[in-house]
Amino acid sequence: MRKVLIFGGSRYFGKRLALRLAEAGDDVTIVTRGQLQVPEAEGIRSIKGDRQSVATMKDLARERYDLVYDNICFTPYQAKIASDAFMDKVGKYVLTSTMSVYAPGPDLKESDFNPLHYEYHLEAEHDYGQGKREAESFFFHRASFPVATVRLPIVLGPDDYTDRLKFYVDAIRNEEPIVLHHPEAKMGFISSAEAAAFLEWVGRANVTGPFNAASDGLISMGALMERIGQHVGKPVHIIKDGESSPYDSDVDYYMSIAEAKKAGFVFTQLDDWIDRVIIQTMRK
Repeated sequence: MRKVLIFGGSRYFGKRLALRLAEAGDDVTIVTRGQLQVPEAEGIRSIKGDRQSVATMKDLARERYDLVYDNICFTPYQAKIASDAFMDKVGKYVLTSTMSVYAPGPDLKESDFNPLHYEYHLEAEHDYGQGKREAESFFFHRASFPVATVRLPIVLGPDDYTDRLKFYVDAIRNEEPIVLHHPEAKMGFISSAEAAAFLEWVGRANVTGPFNAASDGLISMGALMERIGQHVGKPVHIIKDGESSPYDSDVDYYMSIAEAKKAGFVFTQLDDWIDRVIIQTMRK
């Protein structure tokens, strides 16, 4: 039985990950601030603590873990307090990262952002993408334990707390215009279920380093809106002037998943689940 610690295991794909691991027989501990309900299942327990607290990290590191999943590390300083605390207390550390570490473009490969060739600044202010770049950089430069990073695109699912897909569903339902400056731009996505499955795989496989993860297949934003319109039963009104909507992109923006496939992971097809998620989002 593996001892697994999860930061960010109370909702979305982190919650799905915790349940998958517990069902497989792992001893799972979720660190929570107590603001969300921890999934109830045999093999899952929770500890109240703050991911950003040095004291919390030191308390947790009194035990040794076979595996740590960190879904909520957003800065190099947060990477530092984890790296300092766990030292020789973890067999492998999996950091959930993002497609935002890359400059927008098509067919982005892991080598397009090499964290070993990137500097980190512990005291600087960071936006989301920059914070993730520097967090990766710190872990790969300084961690004394094996590290894998999982770069996810936009994650879709009925449990999506960001409600970005719901924004489009509601707009089309209300026959409101949607701003897409380039509706032909193609993007990749991953379902929350597959994000959890991939994270589990990375934790079990003999792999380290950065990995892109996305469902197999692409869809343009215009085509996605048309699919939503078909399910809602309303016309889609796309305009190109105005403030960008949540998934608006000036260019094709998606990652290559060739490395993960080569390592043995089999991704689902985007077409196999995207309509189901649209329908589930309509019911929210």
